Amino acid sequence: MTQPPEADALFDDWHETTIRVRYAETDRMGVVYHANYLVWFEIGRTEFCRARGFAYKDMEENDQAFLVVAESYCRYKAPARYDDEIVIRTHITEL
Repeated sequence: MTQPPEADALFDDWHETTIRVRYAETDRMGVVYHANYLVWFEIGRTEFCRARGFAYKDMEENDQAFLVVAESYCRYKAPARYDDEIVIRTHITEL
């Protein structure tokens, strides 16, 4: 299926959101608990939409549009620790 030109532009676009690791997101050793990465993915997705003028809350309430996450993948390269600044980079690969 061919995407409209404005949709094609989304595939080339990245969005960055910076957060700071909160104490509650870490284990006793100060390392981020692995399930929190999925929470951060959702922050990235929501902010990606918001930066493009699509408030996810409005899409759900007004348009009955729900963006389903069918698959999620994470490769751990280094631990994130309490008080680290993390950059969440969001990109659309498929519509």
